Amino acid sequence: MKHLITVPLLALIFLFGQTALAGPGHGHSHDHHHSPITNEQAAAKATKHVQKLVKNGKLDSSWSGVTSKSVEEKSYGHGPEWVVTFENKSIEDPKKQTLYVFYTINGKYLASNFTGQ
Repeated sequence: MKHLITVPLLALIFLFGQTALAGPGHGHSHDHHHSPITNEQAAAKATKHVQKLVKNGKLDSSWSGVTSKSVEEKSYGHGPEWVVTFENKSIEDPKKQTLYVFYTINGKYLASNFTGQ
C-alpha cells in the first residue's frame, strides 16, 4: 500500500525534473490551458484508476466492483481539486476501507491514498 504514495511522488519528481530541463523556446503545459472536467468525468477517471490499481496488484481484487461513493470539489493551498471517494466494507482494516483519488479540476491525476489528504 505504500506504493500508492511512492508511485505518485516519483511521478511528480519526474514531471518537475523534466520541466527544469526545458531550455529557452521549450514550453510546458499548465492545467489552465485545458477545460475543467465534470464531477461525472472525475468519477469515471477515478473508477478506471482503481481498476488499474487492482490489475497491477496494488489493491485487493474486492475493489474491482466498488463504485464511487462521492465526488467533491475541495480547495487546498494550490487550488481546487476533485476528490473521488470509494468505500469497500469487505476490507477488514477500517483504515483501509475508504480510498481517495485526487485529480486536478482539469482531470490530471494527482494521487490516491487512504487518508484523504
